[in-house]
Amino acid sequence: MVGDELFAAEIHAGSEASRVDFRTDYDSLRYAVCDVPEGVADGVRSLMAVFGLRYAALDFLVDNDGAWFFVDLNPNGRFGFVPDLRDPIATALANLLEGVPR
Repeated sequence: MVGDELFAAEIHAGSEASRVDFRTDYDSLRYAVCDVPEGVADGVRSLMAVFGLRYAALDFLVDNDGAWFFVDLNPNGRFGFVPDLRDPIATALANLLEGVPR
């Protein structure tokens, strides 16, 4: 999340090692930009407000039934490894720092 903008991507593990920790095998990963359910988005906005954050990377697990489970919040989380979100998030961060309205 950057300011009021929410960005999300699915990370699909392609090896046993990456199923345990996706950072162990980046080459096996597949990414897809996705939508966040409104209830989850509302929870993210509330959490960001409680902590007074304008940027954070949040991790969720999604089960086969589509239920989202919050894992953690990273106030300095990385995003550059998700190809389709790299530029939009970098632009949103630059705009936030410059005070450019969304």
